[in-house]
Amino acid sequence: MDMKTTLTVTSKGQTTIPAPVRRKLGLDNNGGILAMNFNEHKGELVISKATSIDELSKKLSRYIKPGIRPLVDADAFYQANRTR
Repeated sequence: MDMKTTLTVTSKGQTTIPAPVRRKLGLDNNGGILAMNFNEHKGELVISKATSIDELSKKLSRYIKPGIRPLVDADAFYQANRTR
């Protein structure tokens, strides 16, 4: 479902996201976090639901092979695997 609307921006740069859009984004009365991408070339601003840690973990887990230990210390990995 596409939902188009216009938003008014106040002199302080604030705007209100309509309630139906907030519900679709999963934002409750306490607010939430959204991701914003501004394409200067197109003059286009895109606001989307931010990826949660759980969603990111699910996406990344597709690329982890079974039996591979997770990297928990990038510096230690670098030191152990750097060439001299």
